Amino acid sequence: MLPLAGDLFKHSALAVMLLAVLLAYFKGRHAVSADGRSLAWTQVPLIAFLTVSIGPSAVATLIYLGYQSGLLQAAPSGYRFSTFIFQLPLDFALMNWGFVALYVTCRLSPNSGSARSAMWLSATLMSFLNVPLFFLAPEMVSNVFDAGQGIGVIQAMLSIPLWFGPYPSFLEPDSGIGLLVFAPLAPIPFLGLIGWLGGRFMGWMTGSPEGKAVRS
Repeated sequence: MLPLAGDLFKHSALAVMLLAVLLAYFKGRHAVSADGRSLAWTQVPLIAFLTVSIGPSAVATLIYLGYQSGLLQAAPSGYRFSTFIFQLPLDFALMNWGFVALYVTCRLSPNSGSARSAMWLSATLMSFLNVPLFFLAPEMVSNVFDAGQGIGVIQAMLSIPLWFGPYPSFLEPDSGIGLLVFAPLAPIPFLGLIGWLGGRFMGWMTGSPEGKAVRS
């Protein structure tokens, strides 16, 4: 379970994220590309968000079915269809709120400079940080006593803000206010922000007169 969020905060945050997705979808469905190209690329962050949130549990389910059918050899400790498979998609979705922010930004401002290239770089970097989550799938169906310890460690590493202080006591990372203030400094959204800014900068350099001069 995500160490930084209680159930009330978790479900409230997920409700806000879902509302943001719906509003961005309906607000941007009539948008038109300035160059006449398809705006299907604005959906990429949402597809990535669903993939990294549900994907590890989907892999765990396939592993479980492989054990059940005998196609895969289970460890001597055995296996089980644990609650991790149902619970972790919510935790992983909360960790990956940066994809929702990226989707909303691209959906509402698809013609803003180099938004397309910035989106690809940002989504790629955030997706890269999610790769370890897929390797947690065997642990989700493991029957060992301490199954889930590795999951908790990975979640903490991807959830705790990169800046640890000094700060006032009411901004402790495990408090509601502290989590909101420092959420953009968690590894996944922070790297996504770096990718977005980097993509916009590269687009500015290649599109500006100075950038064209440098290329020539």
